[in-house]
Amino acid sequence: MSLRIINLQAENYKGLKAVDITPKGNMVMITGKNGQGKSSVLDAIFAALAGGAASRTTQRPIHDGEDEAVVEATIGESVDDVRYIVTRRWSKNDAGTVTVTAPDGAKYQSPQQMLDKIIGKLSFDPFAFVSLSPKEQVNTLVAALGDALPFDPEELDRERRGVFDARTEIGREVTKLEGQLAQYPESTDDTPAEEVAIADLMREAEEARALNARIEESERDVNALRQAYKDAEAAVEHAKQALAEVQRLGEQAAAAHATLPAPKDLDAITKRMESIDAVNAKVRARIAREAIQAELSDRREQVAQHTLKLREIDKTKADGIASVQFPVEGLGFDSDGVTFNGHPFGDVSTSEQSRVSMGIAMAANPDLRVLRIDKGEALDSNTLKMVAEMAAERDYQVWMSRVDESGTVGFVIEAGEVGAVNEVAA
Repeated sequence: MSLRIINLQAENYKGLKAVDITPKGNMVMITGKNGQGKSSVLDAIFAALAGGAASRTTQRPIHDGEDEAVVEATIGESVDDVRYIVTRRWSKNDAGTVTVTAPDGAKYQSPQQMLDKIIGKLSFDPFAFVSLSPKEQVNTLVAALGDALPFDPEELDRERRGVFDARTEIGREVTKLEGQLAQYPESTDDTPAEEVAIADLMREAEEARALNARIEESERDVNALRQAYKDAEAAVEHAKQALAEVQRLGEQAAAAHATLPAPKDLDAITKRMESIDAVNAKVRARIAREAIQAELSDRREQVAQHTLKLREIDKTKADGIASVQFPVEGLGFDSDGVTFNGHPFGDVSTSEQSRVSMGIAMAANPDLRVLRIDKGEALDSNTLKMVAEMAAERDYQVWMSRVDESGTVGFVIEAGEVGAVNEVAA
């Protein structure tokens, strides 16, 4: 279905007194001097079809000095195939009423709902799109795509912001823990697993003293017995029996002495006792460092998981965008705004921006193929030619207001009325 406006009539609407326009071709040029009512013609289309959306943007629909205004738009595929006749009236006491009738006079019960199904984004001015903010451009493009996107961009962006904020917060903890970790020296191989108790070292020292005393006493005994042996040997002839006894005792003492361990290094134990505080400090530092390392590892793992989640979200968006048939090849969008061939929309050339905007506008109005372009005098000849070519190629009807004082182009509006009708010369 390729619907367009077959006829537009407006009386006492805004700057208009009475106009009756039956357009021909794809370009409908509304021309004339400034202040004659050109823009009111385009606004009348919007007012007739868009209902509440138009009312919110038009505070005074009735021409000054009049009590009532009416706009009637005949819609169809051609003069011979009229589908709907839309009539909207305003009085000073109401916000406007609308009726939609079929060619045979039958009225639709829910006229605005029926209109909403066919008019798409009728308010879309393709060249106003360029001046929108990046976020507004994305919203307009998403609206034009309708149900073609396999995801809700706002919902996906909210999820991404949540994951990004969570990762940022954990990242702050990672930075904090890294700072704490730097305050502790790395543990050396000689650091004990647990703190050393001073009582254990004191007990070990006491045992060492007792053992060393036994060893010294044993050594004195051995030396004394050996001396006695020598004395006895000198007097062997006088004390053979005593010599044998002393010899036996000496052998026993020597055997017992041989079983004793090597003397303990008491000085080393004393030094260990003196360094116990430093050792225990290293133990505590090692325990604290290991705890921080464990927490830091956990936080780094969380950061990695959130990073992977962000990549999954970005991939979901990228895959979704890749699956969409955009109205213009190379068109897309990301979290920063609309893109064209991978570049921000604001960075592409003016001619490309115009062509892309026209493509989006056409996608936003697939059934009622009507576009409105106000202040067309701002377009250069190349852009005007491009608009006409795209309108013809895709069979769209473009209503354009344009300042022209020659009186020889399109429908010339003079003091709110059609003063002349000319062939379109874009």
